[in-house]
Amino acid sequence: MQYFEHLENYDKKSLDLLIVNSTTDQITEKAFWYGISITSASRIICVMLLRIGFILVQVGSIPVENVYIIIFRNIVEIAMTILTYGFAGFYLSYGKATLYGFINYGEFIGSEIADLNSATIGFSACLISTAISCSLLIARLRQLPILTITVLSSGLFIPLLICWCWSKHGWMTQFTLLGKRVSVKDYGGNIVVYLPSATIGLIGTIFLGRRIVKIKDIDPFSLGKEYVSGTVTGYFFIIIGHMGFLLPSEYYESHREIKDHVSKISVNSLLSVAAGILITTLLQTLKSKDMYKYWRVIKCLQGGLAGFITVSAGIDIYNPVSSFGIAAFGSSLFFLSTYLVHYSPLEDCCNIISIYLVCSFFGCLIPPLFGNGENLGFSVPNKLRFTHLLWQCVCLLTIISFIVLPYFLIFFMFFIFGCLKNDFEEVNHERAKILYGKLPWKRYFDRIFMANKSSDISPNVNRDEIGHTYNAP
Repeated sequence: MQYFEHLENYDKKSLDLLIVNSTTDQITEKAFWYGISITSASRIICVMLLRIGFILVQVGSIPVENVYIIIFRNIVEIAMTILTYGFAGFYLSYGKATLYGFINYGEFIGSEIADLNSATIGFSACLISTAISCSLLIARLRQLPILTITVLSSGLFIPLLICWCWSKHGWMTQFTLLGKRVSVKDYGGNIVVYLPSATIGLIGTIFLGRRIVKIKDIDPFSLGKEYVSGTVTGYFFIIIGHMGFLLPSEYYESHREIKDHVSKISVNSLLSVAAGILITTLLQTLKSKDMYKYWRVIKCLQGGLAGFITVSAGIDIYNPVSSFGIAAFGSSLFFLSTYLVHYSPLEDCCNIISIYLVCSFFGCLIPPLFGNGENLGFSVPNKLRFTHLLWQCVCLLTIISFIVLPYFLIFFMFFIFGCLKNDFEEVNHERAKILYGKLPWKRYFDRIFMANKSSDISPNVNRDEIGHTYNAP
């Protein structure tokens, strides 16, 4: 994860930066590698907590006839992601040799010289990516499409994006635009992880078809306290996992001035989460005074995550005040987009599109404008900032095209061969087609509103709001 331009004064091995002033107080090579090992272990632990958090959130948010489908498929997907990246993706992302910065090669993960610290970053990126995409698709797809998406994402697409944006050979990190040397800025993974994975989920959701029914609220008497607390715990695990993923790597620190990068990133992370929660809570309070409902409480946590995602692309170069303001903007954007998605036919129970697609897209464009670290201080001319912003847009559009075209073909092939939707999804849509074909519009809406008085309403649906949960065909 690197910045726009390397500082030549710090372009050397981290071990060379350790100045020894006394024979009695030496920093040994063993102590240095011990520090790297702690960072790698902490990153992996936090990302595994993130995956647990996604499972808890999916179980508490996605309607499914058998909750064990979600748990089983997540377990299999985690194992498949680790296996695929370890034996294929690492070779393409962090190989010692490169083909013009487009594909790396030449280093197997089992070799003695393999950069295992970078490998933990790759594993973490793939685990987060598959978690995001599967949150939109896991309860609606068959097993084969899910495994196919996991293998392709972890073994090919995400590793190639890591090669382009994060490796020292990447073509997006070494380019001359309008006579200026530029490099993509994506410290937190907005371009490499969040935006591509959310785009994959969006494409799959479009092919799966419109939602049939959306439960707007859950009757608090139908859920145990452990069910709600599980979802809340899940979001805290997700936030912790993202923070752990942003721990600076050895390569990042070796090319920069010796500073307390961990503390700066941690402070900006906390402020961005707090800003997101507060702004989302404020907007919801202005819209409705009754805040003590399941989905509204969850949306506050989602707003905190949205603020964090908006900041993460340049979280290492923002000052604390800028982080708070950018996160406030991101959470406002999230709040608006959730309503646009809610009134669309897309099924997004976890607000993945609003958090990881919308916020990460705008978050990618902000670092060249508000970054004040290293060689992009506020004294930098506006023309240079514009050049960096232009290159950021070029990289962003390139990666979107790189993801959209192949995955559109993949989902189209599964759709044509009839092996995309699971059986439960197929039955529901067939019933919906029959209903939409036989009932006139007036009669259809009459039946919806009459459901408020029916005694056969499921106890899991809020009786006061069921009239607003159906979408017209």
